[in-house]
Amino acid sequence: MTTEELLFELRYNLLRDVSDQVAGASDYLWSDTTLIQYINQGVNRFARQTKCIRDAVTPQVCQFTTVADQQFYTLDPHVVSVITVRMAGDQADLARAGHADLDNYHQPDTYFFDPSQLSTMQPGKPVAWTTDEGVIQDTNGSYTSPQLRLFPVPTADFSGIICHMRVARVPLVPLSISQPDASPEVPEAHHMDAINWSAYLALRGVDLDVAGGGAWDRAKEFRAAFDDAIADMKRDAQSKMFRPLQFAFGRNGFSYEKY
Repeated sequence: MTTEELLFELRYNLLRDVSDQVAGASDYLWSDTTLIQYINQGVNRFARQTKCIRDAVTPQVCQFTTVADQQFYTLDPHVVSVITVRMAGDQADLARAGHADLDNYHQPDTYFFDPSQLSTMQPGKPVAWTTDEGVIQDTNGSYTSPQLRLFPVPTADFSGIICHMRVARVPLVPLSISQPDASPEVPEAHHMDAINWSAYLALRGVDLDVAGGGAWDRAKEFRAAFDDAIADMKRDAQSKMFRPLQFAFGRNGFSYEKY
C-alpha cells in the first residue's frame, strides 16, 4: 500500500474521521501530518518488534571499518539487531558472544576447565563480537545508536578492514505527505497490521466529548490487533529458522555439547 492509501485507510476506515463540511475550516479530528506521524510510528514499531526488515547490502547500515586499538564501533541508529559479522577476506563469520564471554575468555583445554586460566586475550585479529554493551545517547538521554564491540582489540595489522554485517533494521526513510506514492519497507502483507498501532495512537488521547464514547475501548482493540500480528509474525519467523537440536558427546572433556 502507498502512503496515500494508508492515510485513507487509517482516517476513513479505521478512525471513521469523516467530514461532512463543504466550506470553511476543516473539522477533521486529526491532520494529515499527525496521521502520517502515527503511521511512521506504527511501521517502525512493527519493524523493530518483528525484525522483518533484513539488510546485508546497504553500506550505511551494514558495514564498518576496523581501527587499530579501537574496540567499540557505533552503528547506524536504524540498526535494531546485528545478525552476523564477517571481516572482508574471511570465509566464516566472527563468533557472536556476550559481555561475560568476552571478559572471561580463556584458552580452551582439551580435557578440563581450570578457572585460574581466565584471562583477557591479547590484541590481534578480532574473533568475536557483541552488541550488549549499551547504546549511544543524545544530550537529552534518548537512544540514538547501538554499539558493537570487537574482541580482541584489533592491532595495526588488522586495521582498515571492512566488516560486513547482516542486520535487522527499521525503515531508512520515513513516509511523508510529499511522497504519496511511497510505500513502507515492511512486507506489504503487514501494512494493515502496522497501522493498527497508528489507530491506537490516534484514539488513545482523543477528547471523548468530541469523538463520542467508546474511543478508549476502540484504541485497546487496535492495540490488541497489533500485538496479535506481532506474535503471529514471530511464530512464522521461528518456524522458518527452526532446525533440529543436535547433541555431541565426548567433544568437550567430561561434559557434552548442545547445538
